[in-house]
This record gives sequence, C-alpha cells and structure tokens, in this order.
Amino acid sequence: MDFTQEELVEAVERLVAGLLERAGAAEPPVDALRIAEHHLGIPVTEEEPEEDERGRPRAGSRRRSEGIVFSPHASEEQRHTLAAQGIARALLPDMLRKFGIEPGTENKQSAALIRSLISGRLLVPTRQLRSALRTCKYDLAALKKVFRTASLETIAHRLLDLDDPCVIAVVDDGVVSSRRGNAAAVSKKLTPAEQKCLDRVREQDLPDVQRLEGWSVQGWPVPNRPFQRVILRAVPDDV
Repeated sequence: MDFTQEELVEAVERLVAGLLERAGAAEPPVDALRIAEHHLGIPVTEEEPEEDERGRPRAGSRRRSEGIVFSPHASEEQRHTLAAQGIARALLPDMLRKFGIEPGTENKQSAALIRSLISGRLLVPTRQLRSALRTCKYDLAALKKVFRTASLETIAHRLLDLDDPCVIAVVDDGVVSSRRGNAAAVSKKLTPAEQKCLDRVREQDLPDVQRLEGWSVQGWPVPNRPFQRVILRAVPDDV
C-alpha cells in the first residue's frame, strides 16, 4: 500500500463518522442492519444455509447474493456483525479509489484490513467508545451492555485502537488464539498475571482481576460460544 497505516485509519474514521451522522446513529448501540438496508440500499435477506451431505452448512452458501444473508437462527449479535461486514464490502471500492487503487487490483490482505477497520469502527465508533469509557472504564461486560450489537471480541480489539497501552488476548479452551498489543510487538505467551487470571476465569466462569509481576489483568468469559472462550486485557503497571 502506498500510504501509511495512520492515513488509512484516519480515512476510515472519517468515512464511518460521516455514514453514522447521515444515518442518525449518534448513540450506541449501532443498528448496522438498518444502516445497510435503509441508508445504503444493501439487500438484507434471511434464509436457511445450504447443507452438505452430512447436514452441515455448506461453505460459502451465504454469499450467493450481493447483499447480506443470514440464517433465521442467527443471534442479534451475529446479524449485526454480518451487516457490518456487508457494509464494509460495499464501502471498500470507494475507499480504495481514495488512495488511487482501482478496485479489483488490490491484494487480499489490504482488502481484508480495510474491511476490518470499517466494520469494527462501525459497530464500536471511536467517539462513542471514548464516551462510554468514562462510566464503563475498561470493563468489557459493561461496555457490551452499551455496544449491544457488537461482539465482546470486537469491543476488546477496539481498545487496542486507543492511546492507553494494553495487550488483548483471546484464549479458547485454554489455548491462546490471539494476543495483540498496541504499544509493542507481543508473542502468544501469556504473562504469569494473565495465566493466573485465565485460570480463575475458567474455573469460576466469572470475570476476574489479577495483579502480578508488574502487570494488571482483567479477564472475562465469553458466553454463547461452542467452546470456552476467555478475553484478557493486560496493562503494565509502569504506564
């Protein structure tokens, strides 16, 4: 990409802020389905996914149309996530042209990055997130009540876009799925504080807070997943 990450983020912020303003979405939660259908004219349909010979959803079966298609069994969170992703796909060509890239010539990694930046900021807008932090602090459970249409994972990863240094880890059945920081590069290896917090959350299935060896860690169980998922937010004490 012939532009910086900062330039890209700034352009996405302007794009999403303008869309939310036109849609009258000044306060959370953001209704991505309404924005998609009524403000961008993206078809939104509900239908059963095609199944393979074993009765499992066939891969790609929900991408038959140009619009947004979801299962009748999808949760509110899943529906709005799919809508945000659909909006991001629809807005991608204009975003590419802003940077002099002809749609269809971009690499898949760049396209995926831009779509991710758009969808995350749509469901958890930066201004609204900063406002919510005044009362919710960094409690994911409290933030989820505010940003009801966004997943806990989306909200947690949006915290990495703020100035306060932190590390966000997603752990599935005790195995680190991802671990990202916004101040320095990090590995998937948990600190002792993160591991202790993880163990407590998995044992009790309740949020927990731990402080150990220079780190303060908050942990939350993620409900309604087909496995035991825990999200950790770690902050160095010397910040």
